[in-house]
Amino acid sequence: MFNISPVFAIWIAWFATAANLVISKAAVPYVTSALFILLACVVASLCFLPYILRTDGWKILFDKKVWPQCLAMGTFGTALPMTIFMIALNYTTPVNGAILNQFEIIYSIILSAIILKERPTLRQIGGSLLILFGVGLLLWQAGTTVQLKGDLLIIGCLWMFQVSHIFAKKLPAQMPPQLISAARAIFAIPALLILVAYLAIFQGPLQFESNLTLWSMLILCAVVNYFLGNTYWYQAIRHMDLSKATAIILSYPVMTFILSVLLGQDKITLYKVFGMILAIGGAYIVTGMLKQGEQK
Repeated sequence: MFNISPVFAIWIAWFATAANLVISKAAVPYVTSALFILLACVVASLCFLPYILRTDGWKILFDKKVWPQCLAMGTFGTALPMTIFMIALNYTTPVNGAILNQFEIIYSIILSAIILKERPTLRQIGGSLLILFGVGLLLWQAGTTVQLKGDLLIIGCLWMFQVSHIFAKKLPAQMPPQLISAARAIFAIPALLILVAYLAIFQGPLQFESNLTLWSMLILCAVVNYFLGNTYWYQAIRHMDLSKATAIILSYPVMTFILSVLLGQDKITLYKVFGMILAIGGAYIVTGMLKQGEQK
């Protein structure tokens, strides 16, 4: 089922990324966020199990040189940021989350300057300013409402994805996309178990209101995002130009906007429209410049 063209793969990943925030928002009223992410990762891991058993993937995943990287990737790429994202959706909307997610690119520039000593170019600075203006519009609209709390939570956790990318780059070059995606789900479970146990012991009973909506969103989150979305993203970037894949995936807030409005989770406002245009435009400028640097 994974043997499809890179173009189809990237568009599946695009839709999965766009839909994930909408799915999580629908589940928010019925479940503790960390518990939801834990269960979604367990279900996704079960989806990967036939492939892992058939290819003897356990030997790769638990190799002494691989599993520490996988654990860091699962912790900082799935467990912690996705839990915080879902907590934030108690206060803000999927559209805000999708637009604010572009702020991750600024973290990338900052970390590159600190770790790699790379000085940002004028175009990178200009693109970053557009992202900041777009994000600023959303924060301005939020004012002092509880929505601001959710928006700031999202901005505050995005650096974790960059840490996850650092460890992902250390994985063996020949590691199949299916195993990388499986690692993000499987190795997120330890941190999530600790987090869920902590919440249960120190903050009282966990919430889990069993109903059709919750179970549907749980299955969708596990299958659409963690199983198919992640796998097709890694497959696409292995077999197509990274700049093209990035250009497609960066536009996912548009689909999140459409889905969120259609499902009544958000409303169209000028702040959101202009914020989305500025943030996505800035992201294109920065990533385009990064690609030029790679070609040199």
